[in-house]
Amino acid sequence: MKRTQWNKADIVSNVFQPTRLPLSKLAFVFATLFTSVISGNALAQELSIPCDEVEKKALEEAKENEVTRITAFQPAMPIERANPRYPAQAARKGQEGWVRMSYVVDEEGRVKDPVVDDFFGNSAFKKSALSAVKKWKFEPAVKDGEPTQQCHQSVQMDFVLGGRTGASRKFVGAYKDADALFQAGDIDAAEAALSELKDWDTLNRYENTWLLNLDSQIANKLGDVEREVQSIGRILSSNGSKRDKNRVFDENYVAYSLQRKIILDSQQGLFADALSSFSKLKEMDDQQTRIEEITPIIEQIETAIASNQNLEVPVTIGENGNWFHTLVRSQFAFNDINGDLDTVEVRCESHREKFTVAEGHVWKIPESWGQCRVLVKGDDATKFNLIEVAQS
Repeated sequence: MKRTQWNKADIVSNVFQPTRLPLSKLAFVFATLFTSVISGNALAQELSIPCDEVEKKALEEAKENEVTRITAFQPAMPIERANPRYPAQAARKGQEGWVRMSYVVDEEGRVKDPVVDDFFGNSAFKKSALSAVKKWKFEPAVKDGEPTQQCHQSVQMDFVLGGRTGASRKFVGAYKDADALFQAGDIDAAEAALSELKDWDTLNRYENTWLLNLDSQIANKLGDVEREVQSIGRILSSNGSKRDKNRVFDENYVAYSLQRKIILDSQQGLFADALSSFSKLKEMDDQQTRIEEITPIIEQIETAIASNQNLEVPVTIGENGNWFHTLVRSQFAFNDINGDLDTVEVRCESHREKFTVAEGHVWKIPESWGQCRVLVKGDDATKFNLIEVAQS
């Protein structure tokens, strides 16, 4: 396979520096639950787990240049959603956090194959969140009048206690000490102080968000793009919402975080994530200046996606053994695998497939299936490149 790829340095030449924030106190609210639907596309091959054999057969029989969307799809609707159990030990210590998951809804409205995308806080939150989401019931998705699987949904479960607001005096003192080390340029000492703070088992959502803010700034200083992107994403997940009036950082800093994330995602070739953040930025009030600043990068991303060059995404599998990626093209492949990859699963609107991983093999997805997300499973620290292959 030809390995020409778009030069991501051409995408981003503008790097915005992190904004410094004062440490202040804001109130908490009770645990809230957020859910959203993400749709996509897929193709059958080895280890196939199709969501809808009827559509698969119809697409296989159609001529390649005649394939169009042939179904009417109605998403699954929630009927019953059990709240997660708050782990007793975490509750006693005032520990807060969140868990973000992806899952499938089957033809009978049951949740299948939930996977933790990311989490922050006590690891017991993951077990509780997974247990709760498995009990959820849905009115199943309908395609052409028949129940069908809905193969990608996502949810964030927030574990937040009422009654406690802001940061403790102990935390404020320790945070200011770590921040002072960072400001003095002693990055190693600041990193060590931050690591000690992260080990505290009494951290609430407000304190978590501030730790993530310092983590993102240290990552920026170290030039660790992947870590900075993760920290900014976690800030946005931890920060609360304008709707519930429980944000730790204000609207302007949220807009800055989205802007910064767009730049970093662009540098890594995570174009779908960058476009998603841009959509959120455009929905915010009084952010026209930031939108105008970032629009040239978005235009370059769109040009890259439409080009006849391959798009290369360098990947390192994390500790949980999972990596999600939203495709912007209908063909992808793997190369330069250093370590062990087990499977790649393609989760879609009404179809999913699971495959073994073969380096250099090109998976081809019918355009009519829309956008698609892939879930790669492998050993911790395995490195590889995911190639979004040009049509030509």
